[in-house]
Amino acid sequence: MTRLMIVFRQPLNPATFERRYAGNLALLKQMPGVRMMRAGHVLGGPSGESPFFRTVEVYFDSFEALDAALISPEGVAAGKDLMDFAADRIDLLFLEDLPDGDTLRPLTPKDLQAYLDEHEIPAEIVYPDLPTPTVPAAAQALGVAVDQIVKSLVFLVDGRPFVVYGCGTRRVDPRKLAARLNVNRKQVQFADADQVLELTGYEAGTVPPFGFKMHIPAFMDPAVQAHEEVYAGGGGINALVKIKSADLLRATDAQVVPLLADPTETPASDEA
Repeated sequence: MTRLMIVFRQPLNPATFERRYAGNLALLKQMPGVRMMRAGHVLGGPSGESPFFRTVEVYFDSFEALDAALISPEGVAAGKDLMDFAADRIDLLFLEDLPDGDTLRPLTPKDLQAYLDEHEIPAEIVYPDLPTPTVPAAAQALGVAVDQIVKSLVFLVDGRPFVVYGCGTRRVDPRKLAARLNVNRKQVQFADADQVLELTGYEAGTVPPFGFKMHIPAFMDPAVQAHEEVYAGGGGINALVKIKSADLLRATDAQVVPLLADPTETPASDEA
């Protein structure tokens, strides 16, 4: 993928900047070919304060798609607005992902174990003898209740990633996540396999609840806490991490919010 990165330096008037920044994000989203957007707030640097304030990354399938977006009427409008309020306080970069042969490999259970050791998380990676492609299959292979199987699901909310921990065969209800974040339901999307890999470092279907490539804010449905011990993705197709639900909450610093669909609703999927 190819992306446009905009780096904003510290503004003279933060309140005015925030208003214009939010408006410009809305214009950037209207450009044709936009696959995903990620906005970031600069917390600082190794020495403390940073001259930078905000970042925006706009993703496209190719440089040709990015170029077409910039010269489109929507792109021209977004560019003019950007120059109007931040021309002397931005850097623009065009970034392209490395070819497959040069990219970092997907993370594995070995990487997850290193994370557990480094952060002293009391958890164990287990390898069931039977395949675990679905929640019921994982529960059967481990000899535990279905609701002891935790799913780590990645969502994009207005371009920003979040991870939600659910359990069992009940699906996460995007409407509840939208309500919690005070956004329109249409702004909540499941991350696709490429996005999951890029954001977490793990391939879809293997995602553990922690140890991601980047920090992702997390929510946990209270149903996860119903069992003292639970099993989540272990970084490999047949690996699971065994952990106490209380330790999982501490390790992820997740907010506990009811996000699972009502039990009477038919589950959309039972994939682990």
